[in-house]
Amino acid sequence: MRLFSIIAPLCAATMMFAAGGSFLSKNAPLYAEVSESSALGELIIASEVKELSQKGSFSEVEFVGFVPEGSNVVYEKAGMLIIGFEASNPSVLNVLGKKTDEYGSVWINVSVKGFVKTDALSSDKSKVLGIGKALFQAKCSTCHALHAEDEFDVNVWPSILEAMGQQAGLSKAERFSIEKYLQNYTK
Repeated sequence: MRLFSIIAPLCAATMMFAAGGSFLSKNAPLYAEVSESSALGELIIASEVKELSQKGSFSEVEFVGFVPEGSNVVYEKAGMLIIGFEASNPSVLNVLGKKTDEYGSVWINVSVKGFVKTDALSSDKSKVLGIGKALFQAKCSTCHALHAEDEFDVNVWPSILEAMGQQAGLSKAERFSIEKYLQNYTK
């Protein structure tokens, strides 16, 4: 029984990290080291990361996405304006390859590894997106009737929310939360 109490948590931790897929429950800095200094950039709510290890209150994670050449904004998919990571400097991104989308635009496939506070991660993406849904229903209906979630394309919602978010007084975190909900709804 004593052996089981030692092995069971190790197996559970191994399975958790092997499974990988965790989602940001809020916008969170990605640090180069296990400390709250030297941020590589900011991971955006509902973005999927692969958990590599855990050290104290931090998890080492990897985010993989696509970036237009010279940009510091990393998107989850090539050709889709779903922001996953905003790098402090493009030099923190590791180039994996290139991909051309259906319009002929070249996207650079990149990855970034670093440390994020473990409490910023969730295994339940629908719960994370539910926060955006609640904000959408509460904030976006104060001035006008709600738009249908599928009224606009994935690439249109960001510009609408940028303009309307300023008028509604949305914080950056609230805007990204609503944006991610709508972009995931319309996929």
